[in-house]
Amino acid sequence: MGVNGIGSNYCYMGAATNHVQEKMTVKDAGRKTADQSAKLSISDEGRNMLREMTSRFEHDSDYINARELTIQNTNEVAWEHYTAMRGISSQTLKDGNYNVEDVMKSIMDTYETRYNEIVKAHENGDREVSYELTGKRSLTLDEDLAGLDEAYKMRLANLEGYITCQQTNKSFENPDSSWYFHKNGTQDEGKTHDKPRLFDTEYRDTAISIMEQAREMFLAAFKGFGYKKGAATSILSDILNEAFSIMD
Repeated sequence: MGVNGIGSNYCYMGAATNHVQEKMTVKDAGRKTADQSAKLSISDEGRNMLREMTSRFEHDSDYINARELTIQNTNEVAWEHYTAMRGISSQTLKDGNYNVEDVMKSIMDTYETRYNEIVKAHENGDREVSYELTGKRSLTLDEDLAGLDEAYKMRLANLEGYITCQQTNKSFENPDSSWYFHKNGTQDEGKTHDKPRLFDTEYRDTAISIMEQAREMFLAAFKGFGYKKGAATSILSDILNEAFSIMD
């Protein structure tokens, strides 16, 4: 399964972990029951009561199977597009030789690439997929693009994390003025010092806002007349140029 040969069966790592934990829990429960059976002696009356209580529980319980809950809360469409976008970006963002603007442009470019692939895959109707958790199904164009939008939000969360890491590294470049030493170093008695902010949240918020604006403008351009491939990064570059003083 994939779009234009890209992509395969994907699932959230958390879902796989939950499944393993579920199997371990069942195994542990069985082991405990076996251990206890060697020590306990239950009368016939007790067994009958236990059967009755078990039967009532099976019919009336609100218990929800953990695996079914995992399937309901897993957006495998978004995860497919997210991993595909990450894979494309890894081809251009290598060896740490890039900055925030490079990351932003890469995310925007991969969004446009994936968008075009999805639209092409739906030229003849719904797209057939097969996921590990939810199995085989058909995706409409709207469902596919909704999943891509969720994947884009996940990539913006990656961008926020990258910016935070960059700010953390910068705050420790000069030990004499870093946040850590302002926080933990000794201070002159009777004097107070202004503690600089470790993270510039305004910078992060501006970057995310620009990315959201660029996405909306790309969608408008894609649906309009005269769309050309590469429009997404071109739109982003124009926005960045206007906000250069903020993002610098």
